[in-house]
Amino acid sequence: MITPDREGAAYRQLATVLRDRIRNGELPPGRRMPSEKDLHDEFGLARETVRRAMAVLRSEGLIEIRPGHGTFVVDTPPHVRLSPGDSVTSSAGLTVTRASGEVETYPAGTTLTVA
Repeated sequence: MITPDREGAAYRQLATVLRDRIRNGELPPGRRMPSEKDLHDEFGLARETVRRAMAVLRSEGLIEIRPGHGTFVVDTPPHVRLSPGDSVTSSAGLTVTRASGEVETYPAGTTLTVA
C-alpha cells in the first residue's frame, strides 16, 4: 500500500511495489504492464505519479515501451557472481539491493567494485 506519510515519495513507493511484482514473477518477462489508468485505480495515485514510477522502472531496464503496443516487462539477464576486486560499469541504470534489503539506484556509467 502506498501511504503519503511513509518515508519516500509516492512514485518511489509505487516503483518498489511494481519492481517486487516483476522480481517475484507476478509480472513475468513478456507480460504487458498494467495501464496508467489501472495503476491509478488500484493505488489511488495521480497519473503523473504513476508515470514517474514507470520512468524509474524504464531507467532500471525492467520495462520497455513498444510504440503502439504498450509497456512490457523485459527479460532480465541472469545474476552474475562477482569476486573481490571485480568491477562492473553500467551502460544503463543500475539497481543494487544490499543484504540489508535497502535498494539503491545508480545512473548509467556508474562503476561498482567488489571490495
